[in-house]
Amino acid sequence: MDWLKTSRADPTAWLLQSDHPSIRYHTLTALLDRQPQDPQVREAQAAIPAFLAVATLLAQQKKDGYWVKRDYYLPKFCGTFWTLSVLADLGLTGGDEHIQRGCEFLFSFQREHGGICRRRRVHGRGIVWDELPEPCTQARIVRFLIQFGYGADPRTKAAVDWLIATQRDDGMWHCRASRCGCLRATHDVLRLAVLDSRLAAQPGIPRAAEVLCDLLMKPRMGRYHVEDAWTILEYPYFNYSVISALDALARLGYGLAELQIREAVGFLLNRQLADGTWPLDRSPRRPPMDFGPVGQPNQWLTLDAARVLKLLYAA
Repeated sequence: MDWLKTSRADPTAWLLQSDHPSIRYHTLTALLDRQPQDPQVREAQAAIPAFLAVATLLAQQKKDGYWVKRDYYLPKFCGTFWTLSVLADLGLTGGDEHIQRGCEFLFSFQREHGGICRRRRVHGRGIVWDELPEPCTQARIVRFLIQFGYGADPRTKAAVDWLIATQRDDGMWHCRASRCGCLRATHDVLRLAVLDSRLAAQPGIPRAAEVLCDLLMKPRMGRYHVEDAWTILEYPYFNYSVISALDALARLGYGLAELQIREAVGFLLNRQLADGTWPLDRSPRRPPMDFGPVGQPNQWLTLDAARVLKLLYAA
């Protein structure tokens, strides 16, 4: 627990007292290294689907597997894509029937090339397919498919193959809206790579990680199709953040020997409150569920910040 030597206080007890079983589950496993068979771990994980906020969200799913609209991306921040992203991070698994229906709904949008594309209404043309997916959306979909246990599914492997094939020579992934590489997409692919050994073994992944590390905490990132969001502590990570970027880089072998990592860790430690917690600066508009009030200590951010510090200081 060397990370605690740098912390202003230990937030672990506060996290374990959470009424949300997902917080307790991840605290036990990620911070306290409890094993899956530990009774407290099993109890916390089993309680996640029945927790009121989670159960309410699951109950809002339509019978065909989607939330709100058949366009899996919309409404932004609370449609199917966003909801499944959140449920995966909460700790739900593919054994849940709601998750199974949601994943099969997403797979119905997969094209022959492996990309998972939107089908939407265009004025004067009716319902049309997008030719290609955005790489950030593709990476996030594959990430939660793997979290739900679909990593060995041939459809998931085809989706990973599409990402491998579309990396550019500069090491990044490019969205259609940007001339420069998309930092958001590159960040999202790396967050996926830490969960998929085949993707992590691709020769382009070290180059992408180098790019993300080089740009870490740099200002004026608008040319890379993202806002200057490093210094905004936001949850869920629907954008990109210093916490999610550090987590991916730490799991890919980066550590405190790199200047950019040390600077990012210094920023994170400076934002820690005296009681060992981290505050929420911003929350997406209409997220799938409530993750706490802005301006107050936040259990989700505190859990993830502590988890990434533990990774880095244990290296």
